[in-house]
Amino acid sequence: MNKQYTYAAVAGVLIIGSGLGAYAYFGGSASPIALVTGSQNVEIKPTDMVHGAANAPVTIIEYASMTCPHCAAFQKDVIPKLNKDYVDTGKVKVIFREYPLDGAARMASAVARCLSGDQYFSFIDLLFKNQMNWIKDFDNNGQLTKEDILEGLSQMGRFAGLSREKVQSCAEDPKNLALVDANWMEGQTKYNVNSTPTFLINGTPHAGEIPYEELQKILDPLVKK
Repeated sequence: MNKQYTYAAVAGVLIIGSGLGAYAYFGGSASPIALVTGSQNVEIKPTDMVHGAANAPVTIIEYASMTCPHCAAFQKDVIPKLNKDYVDTGKVKVIFREYPLDGAARMASAVARCLSGDQYFSFIDLLFKNQMNWIKDFDNNGQLTKEDILEGLSQMGRFAGLSREKVQSCAEDPKNLALVDANWMEGQTKYNVNSTPTFLINGTPHAGEIPYEELQKILDPLVKK
């Protein structure tokens, strides 16, 4: 399946092209690759979605796209172990920041922004685990429309108690979209994010899906400091 979205930044505002094709993954990697930029201070914002204790000594910021298969794999294979061993024990907090690589991911992120706390993280977990169920072809020419994506998101929204009308309202909410777009823009311009997932671990960037054993090697020295 080789379909494209038009996704560009113009004057700090993300513009979605007229064709809601499928998903364009810009340089996403399945293996951890250290970015060339060094460690830097990372601000935790009031709009950040934070999972874990506020005073946890280690902060992981994940930039992810809801349509990225590597992000979905990390969510499925690594996040449960990370939560059990590090987040639930107060050692690590995880901040999820949206970095949509296409129009479908942007809409999904906007819908998630109508939720907060555990509901927010449960919903993005649901979207990742069912990624190929809510992103699918509905017509004969292999093109997805906005209505197709809304239908898929509405099916997922039911599990979070969201009606179809509420899903559409959230997906089109200017404030939600502005938050999503701001995270995308900041990730790209301030932290040199250009693929998903990208992680900032206590300010040090790592690009690509990190196997749990490799993540442990990064986290353990930081936790023990």
